[in-house]
Amino acid sequence: MSFIEKIKNRIPTLSFELFPPKKPDGWATLYGTLSEISRLSPDLVSVTYGAGGSTRQKTIEIVTRLKDELNIEGMAHIACVNHTRDEIDVILNRLRDAKIRYILALRGDPPQGTEFKPLESGFRFASELIRYIRFRYKDAIIGCATYPEKHIESKDIQEDIEYLKLKQDEGAEFAITQLFFINENFFRFRDMAVKSGVNIPIIAGIMPVIDLSQLERFRNMCGCIIPDHLREQLTKNPDRVIEIGIEYSFSQCEELLRNGVAGIHFFTLNRSQSVVRIVNDLRESGYFRNA
Repeated sequence: MSFIEKIKNRIPTLSFELFPPKKPDGWATLYGTLSEISRLSPDLVSVTYGAGGSTRQKTIEIVTRLKDELNIEGMAHIACVNHTRDEIDVILNRLRDAKIRYILALRGDPPQGTEFKPLESGFRFASELIRYIRFRYKDAIIGCATYPEKHIESKDIQEDIEYLKLKQDEGAEFAITQLFFINENFFRFRDMAVKSGVNIPIIAGIMPVIDLSQLERFRNMCGCIIPDHLREQLTKNPDRVIEIGIEYSFSQCEELLRNGVAGIHFFTLNRSQSVVRIVNDLRESGYFRNA
C-alpha cells in the first residue's frame, strides 16, 4: 500500500527526511544512511535542499535514484525562496519525466542573516506555490509544512492553523509538522486545526537528539520548545546523549501512535543510528509491522 493510500485509510505512515550534502565527504554518510533506512521499508523518503535553493538539482537526482535504484518513493522539496515561475516549471517537468509525484511545497528559508523576499516572478507564500503546482502538475501529490508550536513569524497558533487551512484549500493533501518535543502541544494543535476545518492528515515531525549543541540550534531555527527535564537530563549525562535521544523519541512516537497520529516523519540529519533503533523498537511494540 502506498503512502497516500495509507494516510487515506488512516494507517500510520513511516517516512524520513534527508538532505544533499554540500561537501564531498558527506555523500558516503548519506548513502550509508540510505542503505540503512531502506531496510526499514519506509513509505516515503523526502529530500530537502539548502537555504536559498542551493542544492536543488541534487535533490531531484536523489529522489530519482531512490525510486529507480532502491524502489523507495521519494518526495522532492520545492520552495518559493529564490525561485521564479520558470524555474519551478523546469523542476516540475523534471519530476514529471522521472515519475516523481510526491512534492513538499514550502515557502522556504532564505540564506542565514537575510529576510525572505519573493522574486518579482516568484511566489510569496507556500499556498501560492501549492496552487501553482496543482495547476501545472495534475498528478502531483502535494504535502505542506505546519507548525504545532507556532512559526517564529506568526503572531499565534491560530494564525498558523489558518495558513494550514489555506494550504489545504489550495491542494495540499497532507501536512508534516516542524519538529517538536512536547506531544501535548501537537495534540492541542491537531484538535484546534480540526475545529477550524482542517481535514488533511497531520504527520508528526520527530528529530532524535544526537548532539547536545543541537538544542539551542533547534530553538533558534524553528522556535520549538525544549522541555526542561529533557534539557537537564542531556546536560547532566553528556556521554549518554544519543541513548537519551533514542529513549525520548521512542516514548514520543509510542504515545503519538497510541493516540492516532497520521504518521511519523523522522528528520535524520543524514544519520541512521538513532532512527533505526527507534523504528525497530516501535516494531517490537507492534507498530509499523506492515510498513
